[in-house]
Amino acid sequence: MAKILFFNPPSRRSIYLDTNVRVGAPSYPNLSLAVLAGALVKEHSVKIVDLDLFPDAAAVLLAEIEAFKPDLVATSANTPNYCPTRDLMTLVKQKHPGITTMVGGVHPTTMPEETAAESCFDIIVIGEGDTVIPEYLAGGPAKVNGIIYKEHGELKRNPPRERIKDINVLPFPAWELFDLSRYKNSRLSSRKNPAGLFETSRGCAFQCNYCNKKIFGSQFRVKTTERVIEELKYALKCGFKEIHIIDDSFTQDIKRAKEVCVEIVRQGLKFPWSLFNGIRVDTVDQEFFHLAKKAGLWQVGFGIETGDQEVLNKINKRITLAQTENAVLLANNAGLDTFGFFILGLSGETRESMHKTIEFAKKLPLGTAKFDICIPYPGTPYYLDLKAQGRIKTEDWARYVCHQTEEQLFEHPNLRWDEIVTQYKRSFREFYLRPSYIARRFWRSLKKGDLLYDLYYFLKTKW
Repeated sequence: MAKILFFNPPSRRSIYLDTNVRVGAPSYPNLSLAVLAGALVKEHSVKIVDLDLFPDAAAVLLAEIEAFKPDLVATSANTPNYCPTRDLMTLVKQKHPGITTMVGGVHPTTMPEETAAESCFDIIVIGEGDTVIPEYLAGGPAKVNGIIYKEHGELKRNPPRERIKDINVLPFPAWELFDLSRYKNSRLSSRKNPAGLFETSRGCAFQCNYCNKKIFGSQFRVKTTERVIEELKYALKCGFKEIHIIDDSFTQDIKRAKEVCVEIVRQGLKFPWSLFNGIRVDTVDQEFFHLAKKAGLWQVGFGIETGDQEVLNKINKRITLAQTENAVLLANNAGLDTFGFFILGLSGETRESMHKTIEFAKKLPLGTAKFDICIPYPGTPYYLDLKAQGRIKTEDWARYVCHQTEEQLFEHPNLRWDEIVTQYKRSFREFYLRPSYIARRFWRSLKKGDLLYDLYYFLKTKW
Protein backbone atom coordinates (compact mmCIF):
# COMPACT_ATOMS: atom_id res chain seq x y z
CA MET A 1 0.00 0.00 0.00
CA ALA A 2 1.42 3.37 -1.07
CA LYS A 3 0.80 6.76 0.48
CA ILE A 4 -0.29 9.46 -1.97
CA LEU A 5 -0.76 13.10 -1.05
CA PHE A 6 -2.57 15.38 -3.50
CA PHE A 7 -2.55 19.12 -3.06
CA ASN A 8 -4.70 21.78 -4.66
CA PRO A 9 -2.51 24.84 -5.32
CA PRO A 10 -3.60 28.19 -3.86
CA SER A 11 -5.03 29.70 -7.02
CA ARG A 12 -8.29 31.31 -5.88
CA ARG A 13 -6.66 34.21 -4.05
CA SER A 14 -4.20 34.98 -6.85
CA ILE A 15 -6.91 34.87 -9.50
CA TYR A 16 -9.48 37.05 -7.75
CA LEU A 17 -7.46 39.26 -5.39
CA ASP A 18 -8.04 43.00 -5.94
CA THR A 19 -10.35 42.45 -8.92
CA ASN A 20 -13.84 43.81 -9.42
CA VAL A 21 -15.27 40.28 -9.18
CA ARG A 22 -13.48 39.27 -5.98
CA VAL A 23 -16.67 39.46 -3.88
CA GLY A 24 -18.17 36.62 -5.92
CA ALA A 25 -15.08 34.40 -5.99
CA PRO A 26 -16.30 30.78 -5.82
CA SER A 27 -14.89 28.03 -3.61
CA TYR A 28 -15.13 24.36 -4.58
CA PRO A 29 -13.39 21.11 -3.69
CA ASN A 30 -11.11 20.20 -6.59
CA LEU A 31 -12.96 17.81 -8.92
CA SER A 32 -9.85 16.65 -10.80
CA LEU A 33 -8.06 15.59 -7.62
CA ALA A 34 -11.22 13.94 -6.28
CA VAL A 35 -11.48 11.85 -9.47
CA LEU A 36 -7.80 10.85 -9.32
CA ALA A 37 -8.15 9.91 -5.65
CA GLY A 38 -11.26 7.88 -6.44
CA ALA A 39 -9.13 5.43 -8.42
CA LEU A 40 -6.78 4.91 -5.46
CA VAL A 41 -8.69 4.95 -2.16
CA LYS A 42 -9.59 1.25 -2.15
CA GLU A 43 -5.99 0.02 -2.33
CA HIS A 44 -3.85 2.89 -1.06
CA SER A 45 -3.69 5.53 1.65
CA VAL A 46 -4.71 8.85 0.09
CA LYS A 47 -4.90 12.40 1.41
CA ILE A 48 -5.98 15.64 -0.29
CA VAL A 49 -4.83 19.01 1.03
CA ASP A 50 -6.63 22.05 -0.37
CA LEU A 51 -4.12 24.87 -0.04
CA ASP A 52 -6.69 27.33 -1.35
CA LEU A 53 -8.19 27.28 2.14
CA PHE A 54 -5.05 28.48 3.92
CA PRO A 55 -3.14 31.78 3.79
CA ASP A 56 0.16 30.03 4.61
CA ALA A 57 0.04 27.37 1.88
CA ALA A 58 3.71 26.38 1.99
CA ALA A 59 3.77 25.84 5.75
CA VAL A 60 0.56 23.81 5.64
CA LEU A 61 1.84 21.59 2.82
CA LEU A 62 5.15 20.88 4.54
CA ALA A 63 3.38 20.10 7.81
CA GLU A 64 1.03 17.66 6.06
CA ILE A 65 3.97 15.93 4.37
CA GLU A 66 5.83 15.67 7.65
CA ALA A 67 2.81 14.10 9.36
CA PHE A 68 1.60 11.85 6.50
CA LYS A 69 5.01 10.85 5.07
CA PRO A 70 3.77 10.18 1.51
CA ASP A 71 5.58 8.19 -1.14
CA LEU A 72 4.13 10.38 -3.89
CA VAL A 73 3.06 14.04 -3.93
CA ALA A 74 0.86 14.91 -6.92
CA THR A 75 -1.17 17.81 -8.21
CA SER A 76 -2.89 19.26 -11.27
CA ALA A 77 -1.96 22.64 -12.75
CA ASN A 78 -3.48 25.03 -15.24
CA THR A 79 -1.71 28.09 -16.58
CA PRO A 80 -2.98 30.61 -13.98
CA ASN A 81 -1.82 28.46 -11.06
CA TYR A 82 1.24 26.87 -12.67
CA CYS A 83 3.79 29.18 -11.00
CA PRO A 84 2.57 28.65 -7.41
CA THR A 85 2.37 24.92 -8.18
CA ARG A 86 5.99 24.88 -9.37
CA ASP A 87 7.16 26.92 -6.39
CA LEU A 88 5.46 24.58 -3.91
CA MET A 89 6.88 21.47 -5.58
CA THR A 90 10.33 23.06 -5.52
CA LEU A 91 9.96 23.50 -1.77
CA VAL A 92 8.80 19.88 -1.41
CA LYS A 93 11.88 18.57 -3.25
CA GLN A 94 14.20 20.81 -1.25
CA LYS A 95 12.83 19.56 2.06
CA HIS A 96 12.10 15.96 1.02
CA PRO A 97 14.27 15.00 -2.00
CA GLY A 98 13.33 11.33 -1.67
CA ILE A 99 9.65 11.90 -2.36
CA THR A 100 8.45 11.35 -5.94
CA THR A 101 6.57 14.34 -7.37
CA MET A 102 4.00 14.26 -10.16
CA VAL A 103 2.11 16.99 -12.02
CA GLY A 104 -0.61 16.84 -14.66
CA GLY A 105 -3.32 19.13 -15.95
CA VAL A 106 -3.81 21.54 -18.81
CA HIS A 107 -0.54 23.44 -18.56
CA PRO A 108 1.82 20.43 -18.28
CA THR A 109 -0.13 18.73 -21.08
CA THR A 110 0.26 21.81 -23.28
CA MET A 111 3.87 22.59 -22.33
CA PRO A 112 5.33 19.17 -21.40
CA GLU A 113 8.97 19.85 -22.27
CA GLU A 114 9.03 23.16 -20.41
CA THR A 115 7.42 21.51 -17.39
CA ALA A 116 9.79 18.54 -17.51
CA ALA A 117 12.76 20.91 -17.50
CA GLU A 118 11.84 21.95 -13.96
CA SER A 119 13.86 19.93 -11.45
CA CYS A 120 10.96 19.84 -8.98
CA PHE A 121 8.79 17.55 -11.15
CA ASP A 122 9.76 13.87 -11.41
CA ILE A 123 6.80 12.76 -13.53
CA ILE A 124 4.74 14.86 -15.96
CA VAL A 125 1.35 13.51 -17.04
CA ILE A 126 0.24 14.42 -20.56
CA GLY A 127 -3.50 14.16 -21.24
CA GLU A 128 -6.15 12.35 -19.22
CA GLY A 129 -4.49 11.03 -16.10
CA ASP A 130 -7.30 9.09 -14.43
CA THR A 131 -5.45 5.76 -14.36
CA VAL A 132 -1.83 6.94 -14.52
CA ILE A 133 -1.08 6.69 -10.80
CA PRO A 134 -2.53 3.17 -10.34
CA GLU A 135 -0.49 2.00 -13.35
CA TYR A 136 2.65 3.70 -12.03
CA LEU A 137 2.24 2.18 -8.57
CA ALA A 138 1.66 -1.26 -10.07
CA GLY A 139 4.77 -1.37 -12.23
CA GLY A 140 6.83 1.81 -12.26
CA PRO A 141 6.97 4.51 -14.94
CA ALA A 142 8.52 2.67 -17.89
CA LYS A 143 5.28 1.17 -19.22
CA VAL A 144 2.90 4.01 -18.36
CA ASN A 145 1.84 5.75 -21.56
CA GLY A 146 1.37 9.50 -21.62
CA ILE A 147 4.11 10.54 -19.21
CA ILE A 148 7.57 12.07 -19.17
CA TYR A 149 9.72 10.84 -16.31
CA LYS A 150 13.26 11.24 -15.08
CA GLU A 151 15.64 8.32 -14.69
CA HIS A 152 19.19 8.92 -13.46
CA GLY A 153 18.92 12.55 -14.53
CA GLU A 154 17.72 11.68 -18.04
CA LEU A 155 14.28 12.61 -19.43
CA LYS A 156 12.30 9.73 -20.90
CA ARG A 157 9.07 10.26 -22.82
CA ASN A 158 6.70 7.34 -23.19
CA PRO A 159 4.23 6.88 -26.09
CA PRO A 160 1.06 9.01 -26.08
CA ARG A 161 -1.89 7.95 -23.99
CA GLU A 162 -5.25 7.17 -25.56
CA ARG A 163 -8.23 9.01 -24.16
CA ILE A 164 -10.68 6.97 -22.13
CA LYS A 165 -13.34 5.72 -24.53
CA ASP A 166 -15.99 4.89 -21.93
CA ILE A 167 -15.98 7.36 -19.05
CA ASN A 168 -18.73 5.38 -17.33
CA VAL A 169 -16.03 3.02 -16.02
CA LEU A 170 -14.41 5.76 -13.94
CA PRO A 171 -14.88 5.50 -10.16
CA PHE A 172 -16.85 8.12 -8.28
CA PRO A 173 -14.82 11.11 -7.03
CA ALA A 174 -13.45 10.64 -3.51
CA TRP A 175 -15.41 13.52 -1.97
CA GLU A 176 -15.05 11.94 1.45
CA LEU A 177 -11.44 13.18 1.52
CA PHE A 178 -12.59 16.82 1.73
CA ASP A 179 -14.00 18.74 4.66
CA LEU A 180 -16.99 20.11 2.77
CA SER A 181 -17.92 22.48 5.58
CA ARG A 182 -14.95 24.66 4.56
CA TYR A 183 -16.45 25.57 1.18
CA LYS A 184 -18.83 28.50 0.97
CA ASN A 185 -19.91 30.47 -2.09
CA SER A 186 -21.64 33.82 -2.32
CA ARG A 187 -25.28 34.15 -3.38
CA LEU A 188 -24.02 35.27 -6.76
CA SER A 189 -23.03 31.71 -7.61
CA SER A 190 -24.86 29.40 -5.18
CA ARG A 191 -28.23 29.09 -3.50
CA LYS A 192 -26.92 26.58 -0.97
CA ASN A 193 -23.53 25.55 0.42
CA PRO A 194 -21.45 23.55 -0.05
CA ALA A 195 -21.66 23.40 -3.84
CA GLY A 196 -19.80 20.75 -5.81
CA LEU A 197 -18.49 20.62 -9.36
CA PHE A 198 -19.91 17.81 -11.47
CA GLU A 199 -18.98 16.19 -14.79
CA THR A 200 -21.47 14.35 -17.02
CA SER A 201 -19.41 14.36 -20.23
CA ARG A 202 -15.98 15.07 -21.66
CA GLY A 203 -14.84 16.61 -24.91
CA CYS A 204 -16.25 19.20 -27.28
CA ALA A 205 -16.67 18.83 -31.03
CA PHE A 206 -16.31 22.56 -31.65
CA GLN A 207 -13.11 24.48 -32.35
CA CYS A 208 -13.30 27.94 -30.74
CA ASN A 209 -9.91 29.56 -31.24
CA TYR A 210 -9.50 30.79 -27.63
CA CYS A 211 -10.11 27.37 -26.06
CA ASN A 212 -7.55 24.71 -25.06
CA LYS A 213 -8.80 21.16 -25.66
CA LYS A 214 -5.52 19.33 -25.13
CA ILE A 215 -6.82 17.05 -22.36
CA PHE A 216 -10.38 16.07 -23.24
CA GLY A 217 -10.19 16.58 -27.02
CA SER A 218 -12.91 16.87 -29.65
CA GLN A 219 -14.65 13.54 -29.21
CA PHE A 220 -17.83 13.99 -27.17
CA ARG A 221 -17.97 11.21 -24.56
CA VAL A 222 -20.90 10.98 -22.17
CA LYS A 223 -21.88 9.31 -18.95
CA THR A 224 -25.18 7.50 -19.28
CA THR A 225 -28.24 8.98 -17.63
CA GLU A 226 -28.17 6.11 -15.14
CA ARG A 227 -24.54 6.81 -14.22
CA VAL A 228 -25.22 10.55 -13.87
CA ILE A 229 -28.12 9.92 -11.48
CA GLU A 230 -26.15 7.47 -9.33
CA GLU A 231 -23.20 9.86 -9.14
CA LEU A 232 -25.54 12.71 -8.21
CA LYS A 233 -27.00 10.62 -5.40
CA TYR A 234 -23.48 9.87 -4.19
CA ALA A 235 -22.47 13.55 -4.25
CA LEU A 236 -25.56 14.52 -2.28
CA LYS A 237 -24.93 11.70 0.19
CA CYS A 238 -21.37 13.02 0.69
CA GLY A 239 -22.83 16.34 1.81
CA PHE A 240 -23.17 18.62 -1.21
CA LYS A 241 -26.27 20.82 -1.13
CA GLU A 242 -25.89 22.17 -4.65
CA ILE A 243 -24.37 20.90 -7.91
CA HIS A 244 -22.62 22.93 -10.62
CA ILE A 245 -22.24 21.06 -13.92
CA ILE A 246 -19.05 22.09 -15.74
CA ASP A 247 -19.18 20.03 -18.95
CA ASP A 248 -17.67 21.64 -22.03
CA SER A 249 -20.84 20.85 -23.95
CA PHE A 250 -23.68 19.57 -21.76
CA THR A 251 -26.36 20.26 -24.37
CA GLN A 252 -24.45 18.93 -27.38
CA ASP A 253 -26.69 15.87 -27.09
CA ILE A 254 -29.90 17.68 -26.16
CA LYS A 255 -31.87 14.42 -25.96
CA ARG A 256 -29.57 13.10 -23.23
CA ALA A 257 -29.62 16.47 -21.43
CA LYS A 258 -33.42 16.33 -21.30
CA GLU A 259 -33.35 12.71 -20.14
CA VAL A 260 -31.11 13.67 -17.21
CA CYS A 261 -33.58 16.39 -16.18
CA VAL A 262 -36.56 14.04 -16.45
CA GLU A 263 -34.79 11.37 -14.41
CA ILE A 264 -33.83 13.82 -11.65
CA VAL A 265 -37.53 14.61 -11.23
CA ARG A 266 -38.65 10.98 -11.52
CA GLN A 267 -36.18 9.88 -8.84
CA GLY A 268 -37.38 12.62 -6.49
CA LEU A 269 -33.96 14.26 -6.19
CA LYS A 270 -34.38 17.78 -4.87
CA PHE A 271 -31.36 20.07 -5.01
CA PRO A 272 -30.46 23.35 -6.74
CA TRP A 273 -28.02 23.14 -9.61
CA SER A 274 -26.49 25.46 -12.16
CA LEU A 275 -25.03 25.27 -15.64
CA PHE A 276 -22.26 27.86 -15.73
CA ASN A 277 -20.82 26.10 -18.73
CA GLY A 278 -21.76 23.72 -21.50
CA ILE A 279 -24.78 25.42 -23.08
CA ARG A 280 -24.91 25.35 -26.88
CA VAL A 281 -27.32 28.10 -27.93
CA ASP A 282 -27.94 26.27 -31.21
CA THR A 283 -29.27 23.12 -29.53
CA VAL A 284 -31.42 24.32 -26.60
CA ASP A 285 -35.16 24.92 -26.79
CA GLN A 286 -37.98 25.97 -24.48
CA GLU A 287 -38.71 22.37 -23.49
CA PHE A 288 -35.17 21.88 -22.22
CA PHE A 289 -35.21 24.97 -20.03
CA HIS A 290 -38.62 24.11 -18.57
CA LEU A 291 -37.52 20.52 -17.83
CA ALA A 292 -34.27 21.75 -16.29
CA LYS A 293 -36.08 24.34 -14.16
CA LYS A 294 -38.46 21.65 -12.90
CA ALA A 295 -35.43 19.48 -12.06
CA GLY A 296 -33.88 22.22 -9.90
CA LEU A 297 -31.80 24.29 -12.33
CA TRP A 298 -31.75 27.89 -11.12
CA GLN A 299 -28.94 29.57 -13.07
CA VAL A 300 -27.60 29.12 -16.57
CA GLY A 301 -24.43 30.63 -18.03
CA PHE A 302 -23.94 31.53 -21.68
CA GLY A 303 -20.54 31.89 -23.34
CA ILE A 304 -21.68 34.79 -25.49
CA GLU A 305 -18.16 36.22 -25.92
CA THR A 306 -18.99 39.02 -28.38
CA GLY A 307 -21.81 41.08 -29.85
CA ASP A 308 -20.26 41.22 -33.30
CA GLN A 309 -21.08 38.47 -35.80
CA GLU A 310 -17.84 38.93 -37.74
CA VAL A 311 -15.82 38.37 -34.56
CA LEU A 312 -17.97 35.31 -33.73
CA ASN A 313 -17.07 33.91 -37.14
CA LYS A 314 -13.40 34.80 -36.70
CA ILE A 315 -13.14 32.90 -33.38
CA ASN A 316 -14.92 29.92 -34.98
CA LYS A 317 -17.75 29.89 -32.43
CA ARG A 318 -20.20 28.52 -35.05
CA ILE A 319 -23.24 30.27 -33.62
CA THR A 320 -25.14 33.44 -34.50
CA LEU A 321 -26.14 36.44 -32.43
CA ALA A 322 -29.78 35.61 -33.17
CA GLN A 323 -29.34 32.10 -31.70
CA THR A 324 -27.73 33.58 -28.60
CA GLU A 325 -30.50 36.12 -28.11
CA ASN A 326 -33.15 33.44 -28.56
CA ALA A 327 -31.52 31.08 -26.05
CA VAL A 328 -31.21 33.80 -23.39
CA LEU A 329 -34.86 34.76 -23.91
CA LEU A 330 -35.96 31.11 -23.61
CA ALA A 331 -34.04 30.68 -20.36
CA ASN A 332 -35.43 33.94 -19.04
CA ASN A 333 -38.97 32.86 -19.97
CA ALA A 334 -38.46 29.65 -17.97
CA GLY A 335 -37.71 31.72 -14.86
CA LEU A 336 -33.98 30.97 -14.77
CA ASP A 337 -31.26 33.36 -13.66
CA THR A 338 -29.11 34.13 -16.69
CA PHE A 339 -25.38 34.81 -16.66
CA GLY A 340 -23.52 36.08 -19.73
CA PHE A 341 -19.77 35.76 -20.28
CA PHE A 342 -18.07 38.23 -22.63
CA ILE A 343 -14.47 38.60 -23.87
CA LEU A 344 -12.81 41.74 -25.19
CA GLY A 345 -9.70 41.62 -27.37
CA LEU A 346 -10.59 38.53 -29.40
CA SER A 347 -9.36 37.75 -32.91
CA GLY A 348 -10.63 40.36 -35.35
CA GLU A 349 -11.67 42.71 -32.55
CA THR A 350 -12.03 46.43 -33.32
CA ARG A 351 -13.19 49.49 -31.38
CA GLU A 352 -16.56 49.14 -33.06
CA SER A 353 -16.90 45.43 -32.23
CA MET A 354 -16.10 46.05 -28.55
CA HIS A 355 -18.80 48.73 -28.50
CA LYS A 356 -21.21 46.25 -30.10
CA THR A 357 -20.39 43.68 -27.41
CA ILE A 358 -21.25 46.06 -24.58
CA GLU A 359 -24.47 47.15 -26.32
CA PHE A 360 -25.46 43.53 -27.00
CA ALA A 361 -24.95 42.66 -23.33
CA LYS A 362 -27.21 45.56 -22.35
CA LYS A 363 -29.84 44.47 -24.86
CA LEU A 364 -30.14 40.92 -23.46
CA PRO A 365 -32.28 40.17 -20.36
CA LEU A 366 -29.26 38.97 -18.37
CA GLY A 367 -29.27 38.84 -14.60
CA THR A 368 -25.47 39.00 -14.49
CA ALA A 369 -22.76 39.79 -17.02
CA LYS A 370 -19.04 39.21 -16.73
CA PHE A 371 -16.49 40.82 -19.00
CA ASP A 372 -12.85 39.77 -19.36
CA ILE A 373 -9.92 40.77 -21.51
CA CYS A 374 -8.91 37.81 -23.66
CA ILE A 375 -5.96 35.78 -22.44
CA PRO A 376 -4.27 33.80 -25.25
CA TYR A 377 -3.52 30.72 -23.18
CA PRO A 378 -0.79 28.40 -24.49
CA GLY A 379 -2.17 25.63 -26.64
CA THR A 380 -5.04 27.68 -28.05
CA PRO A 381 -5.16 28.55 -31.76
CA TYR A 382 -5.23 32.24 -30.81
CA TYR A 383 -1.99 31.89 -28.85
CA LEU A 384 -0.33 30.01 -31.70
CA ASP A 385 -1.41 32.66 -34.24
CA LEU A 386 -0.13 35.52 -32.09
CA LYS A 387 3.13 33.70 -31.36
CA ALA A 388 3.71 33.05 -35.06
CA GLN A 389 3.27 36.79 -35.67
CA GLY A 390 5.66 37.68 -32.83
CA ARG A 391 2.88 39.37 -30.88
CA ILE A 392 3.18 37.49 -27.57
CA LYS A 393 4.91 39.96 -25.24
CA THR A 394 5.59 37.63 -22.32
CA GLU A 395 5.51 33.98 -21.37
CA ASP A 396 5.74 34.67 -17.67
CA TRP A 397 2.81 32.42 -16.74
CA ALA A 398 2.35 34.19 -13.41
CA ARG A 399 0.86 37.03 -15.45
CA TYR A 400 -1.61 34.82 -17.33
CA VAL A 401 -4.25 35.15 -14.64
CA CYS A 402 -7.98 35.48 -15.29
CA HIS A 403 -9.60 38.76 -14.27
CA GLN A 404 -6.23 40.53 -13.89
CA THR A 405 -5.34 41.29 -17.48
CA GLU A 406 -4.84 45.05 -17.51
CA GLU A 407 -1.13 44.25 -17.80
CA GLN A 408 -0.37 43.67 -21.46
CA LEU A 409 0.28 40.06 -22.45
CA PHE A 410 0.11 40.40 -26.22
CA GLU A 411 0.01 42.94 -28.99
CA HIS A 412 -3.40 43.01 -30.66
CA PRO A 413 -3.26 43.41 -34.47
CA ASN A 414 -6.03 46.05 -34.55
CA LEU A 415 -6.05 47.74 -31.15
CA ARG A 416 -3.82 49.52 -28.70
CA TRP A 417 -3.78 47.83 -25.30
CA ASP A 418 -5.10 50.92 -23.53
CA GLU A 419 -8.14 50.86 -25.83
CA ILE A 420 -8.97 47.31 -24.73
CA VAL A 421 -8.49 48.17 -21.05
CA THR A 422 -10.68 51.27 -21.37
CA GLN A 423 -13.53 49.26 -22.87
CA TYR A 424 -13.07 46.56 -20.24
CA LYS A 425 -13.53 49.09 -17.44
CA ARG A 426 -16.40 50.73 -19.28
CA SER A 427 -18.23 47.44 -19.78
CA PHE A 428 -18.99 46.81 -16.09
CA ARG A 429 -20.10 50.37 -15.41
CA GLU A 430 -22.31 50.57 -18.49
CA PHE A 431 -23.98 47.23 -17.83
CA TYR A 432 -24.57 47.45 -14.09
CA LEU A 433 -25.13 51.17 -13.51
CA ARG A 434 -28.09 51.55 -15.89
CA PRO A 435 -31.26 52.76 -14.15
CA SER A 436 -33.29 50.08 -15.96
CA TYR A 437 -30.96 47.31 -14.77
CA ILE A 438 -30.84 48.63 -11.21
CA ALA A 439 -34.65 48.72 -11.06
CA ARG A 440 -34.97 45.21 -12.50
CA ARG A 441 -32.30 43.88 -10.16
CA PHE A 442 -33.95 45.57 -7.17
CA TRP A 443 -37.32 43.90 -7.76
CA ARG A 444 -35.68 40.56 -8.50
CA SER A 445 -33.65 40.75 -5.29
CA LEU A 446 -36.71 41.77 -3.29
CA LYS A 447 -38.68 38.84 -4.69
CA LYS A 448 -35.91 36.29 -4.02
CA GLY A 449 -34.77 37.66 -0.67
CA ASP A 450 -31.37 38.71 -2.03
CA LEU A 451 -31.61 42.46 -1.48
CA LEU A 452 -29.09 42.70 1.36
CA TYR A 453 -26.69 40.37 -0.49
CA ASP A 454 -26.89 42.47 -3.66
CA LEU A 455 -26.35 45.68 -1.72
CA TYR A 456 -23.27 44.17 -0.08
CA TYR A 457 -21.83 43.01 -3.42
CA PHE A 458 -22.54 46.40 -5.00
CA LEU A 459 -20.69 48.26 -2.25
CA LYS A 460 -17.73 45.83 -2.38
CA THR A 461 -17.32 45.95 -6.17
CA LYS A 462 -14.51 48.07 -7.63
CA TRP A 463 -16.34 50.19 -10.18
